[in-house]
Amino acid sequence: MRLAPILTKAEYENLRSYMLDLVVRQALPPLHGGRPNWKEIGSTCLLTGEGLKAARREGRHAFEAIMRWVNAATKAKEAPAPAPAPVVAKSIIRPVGMRTISANSNRRAPETPASRLQKPMMASVKPAQTLVQKKAASR
Repeated sequence: MRLAPILTKAEYENLRSYMLDLVVRQALPPLHGGRPNWKEIGSTCLLTGEGLKAARREGRHAFEAIMRWVNAATKAKEAPAPAPAPVVAKSIIRPVGMRTISANSNRRAPETPASRLQKPMMASVKPAQTLVQKKAASR
């Protein structure tokens, strides 16, 4: 890590354990305006004035990486599971022109063209009376 040569051994160990604790807990560092709050980090890790300046300059990337990682993990947890695809009835594969029994069971027997012509359309209807027949019946 870049911080080891810059900080004292005690400050380095404190900051290192603090960052590892954030990773283990999957927690964000203390923020101020969306950025790490270095005053709070410095007081928690017991950093001196020079150590805080160096940690702020060199440790910024490490804290930003932790923040990105935690935010990505929370987004993955919050994302809803994808909706299951609708189940589509699987069609039976059959040769062209071949029908299944169920396809034919709903159909009536085909009528021949000659059988349609044999039945007059108005066979069951009585012929209408003519005007002359009506007058004769009423007298």
